[in-house]
Amino acid sequence: MRTDLNLLRVLLAIHDCGNVTAAAKRLGISQPAASAALSRLRHSLGDPLFVRSGTAMEPTPRARSIVERTREVIATIDQEILPSPTFDPAESRETFTFCLSEIGEVVFLPALFDRLRSAAPHAKIHCLSLGPKDLHEALREGRVDSALGYFPDLDAPNIYQQRLFSHDLVCLIGRHHRITGPQLSMEEFCTLEHLQVRDGSRSQEMYESFLAEQGIERKIVLQMSHYMSMSAIIERSDLIAVMPRSVAHIYEKHSAVRMIEPPVEIPPYSLKHHWHARNQKDPRHLWLRKEVVGIFGNNALAENLNQQ
Repeated sequence: MRTDLNLLRVLLAIHDCGNVTAAAKRLGISQPAASAALSRLRHSLGDPLFVRSGTAMEPTPRARSIVERTREVIATIDQEILPSPTFDPAESRETFTFCLSEIGEVVFLPALFDRLRSAAPHAKIHCLSLGPKDLHEALREGRVDSALGYFPDLDAPNIYQQRLFSHDLVCLIGRHHRITGPQLSMEEFCTLEHLQVRDGSRSQEMYESFLAEQGIERKIVLQMSHYMSMSAIIERSDLIAVMPRSVAHIYEKHSAVRMIEPPVEIPPYSLKHHWHARNQKDPRHLWLRKEVVGIFGNNALAENLNQQ
């Protein structure tokens, strides 16, 4: 029995993506072409290979028994027999899609946009905000290239990550606030009125859990869902807010606000670059990861923030 090598690629794509439409997109073919390829493969192997379960395609025992060996064969052909692909950023017209939180857009996007537009002037950049489950699926299906930020739920074995730098939290107050020292006392922190941003981020959850564990209670008089108007409110009031130092640094440069240290050290957390295992050796992603590290590695972070 002879089987077209491309049919085996369809087998792997459907197995990894869970449906024919996503598999077709991953392979760069039409959905009817992918369905036709699956039909031919079913005929060749005498097995349905995948059965529908809700919106997903579940592999049969026959498919499970051959998929990993097939993956090894395809990898050998792609990596050792076929010429290695290349990526030329100057000629690329592809779209780079990133997942960023609202804070992530403030911290990452300005420098990221500048670097990619300079190196890949014809490429496009899309930014999304997704929850943990949707983000994992988007990475798996190739709808998102990279996730940049604090995503502790992205811990699956097929998600790779690289630490970029540590974030710590500071307080932000108006430049003309009656408190003039470099650090708040615990009494000041607990008696002053607070502005709280609840944007649904995991860093916010971490911070709130830390305060609860320490038994620290605040007087929250204003709660918001976004950071956009925070500095405008703080600069004209006696409110204080807690936020990442890198974002406070930007607000301090452009608004009548200043950073002040909290009364206790709030544990820092790492911001990371995340990508799917299938892209580990891809030249396009190898180039992208090198650019991200060049922009946001610890040594480059301060310089990029000073330019914002």
